[in-house]
Amino acid sequence: MSTTAPERLRILHIVPYFNPAWAYGGPVRVAYELNKRLVERGHDVLIYTTDALDSRQRSPAGEQVIDGVKVRRFPNLSNDLAWNRLFIPLGFGWRLAQLMRQFDVIHLHEFRTLQNAYALPGLRRHRLPYIVMPQGGLPPELGRTMVKHIYDVLYGRRLLRNASRLHALTEMERQQYRALGIPDWRIIIIPNGIDIAAYDFEVDVAEFKRRNNIPEGRPVVGFLARLNRIKGPEFLVDAFAEVLKYHSDAILMLAGPDDGVQAEIEAQIDRLGIREAVRFVGYIGDERSKAAAYRASDVYVLPSRYEIQGITVMESLLNATPTITTDRCGLATRLVEAGVARAVPFGCTTALVKAITEVLSNPAQARAEAERGRQLMVKSFNWDTLTDQWIEVYRTCIVEASTRRQAV
Repeated sequence: MSTTAPERLRILHIVPYFNPAWAYGGPVRVAYELNKRLVERGHDVLIYTTDALDSRQRSPAGEQVIDGVKVRRFPNLSNDLAWNRLFIPLGFGWRLAQLMRQFDVIHLHEFRTLQNAYALPGLRRHRLPYIVMPQGGLPPELGRTMVKHIYDVLYGRRLLRNASRLHALTEMERQQYRALGIPDWRIIIIPNGIDIAAYDFEVDVAEFKRRNNIPEGRPVVGFLARLNRIKGPEFLVDAFAEVLKYHSDAILMLAGPDDGVQAEIEAQIDRLGIREAVRFVGYIGDERSKAAAYRASDVYVLPSRYEIQGITVMESLLNATPTITTDRCGLATRLVEAGVARAVPFGCTTALVKAITEVLSNPAQARAEAERGRQLMVKSFNWDTLTDQWIEVYRTCIVEASTRRQAV
């Protein structure tokens, strides 16, 4: 039996959602960008996923090929449950164990999913190398805590214990693994990347502003993320009400799908009496509109209470937009040390107000910082470099598994 990895790798990716389910956030983009490049490098990839698309629609179930990537979708029992992150794909586990034997390595996206539970018996039976990629979902305290503890007893602990490697996006996530007693050698740190050419075009910012009733010449504080409690939009709204005392003509642009808190945010806006200064743009799916939203913003704010990396922070900087996030963002320390973005303690309204007003009051300095941030994204977070790192991880896991099988 060979103890070298094959030149052409066969990789099965198990993931709750895939292109074009962009409404589910950054993990969809990550799965797509990585696998598109794996196929371009000649590797054999299959995406095993569900028909999740957005809050109202589904993707067609069955098989298709997207940019060379083979995709097999299974219908969820309920689209409403799927939108609330409870994916119950019908038929997903049938013959999955037999299918796994056709692959060299298995990549599990997310952590506490029914799909991963379906995969566990086959992984153990065939002693297949696999990687767990929680995408920030490792801590059980982020909602549905009791359900997560039950999942961990039934499946989660075994998934972590038997994995070939456990993926961390940042040092923050590595520390979460270490708190569970997992040794460093089993943890790999690879950040999510960004398509550095994704915004390599000109857009009509003025037309975007006209379309969304944002008067030209008024400073814009932008937010592009799901309207979800974890993203902290209420923190930003409170701060923005104070910012208006210093920049009375400012506009707060909230762009993103409602993920459970829009009604609360609207009530908060009315309570603060700032309705005239707020624009709800809704979900932005296409790259040109997204680029226009970033470039229409004089400052982009991601006020998350927990963000393991922060894809929208990266997108903002790639568009050379001055950026502020919180100390709960996994990239915050690196970006602040590089002098390309600002971070404030989550929940400290005074600090966020100060950061926003400083950016709006010193636009030239803020734009220079953001331009350095764009250069950092291009150099250190491009998907081509990160894909090479993933291929090396896959090969290492395959070789280790082969060595173990020979030793038995």
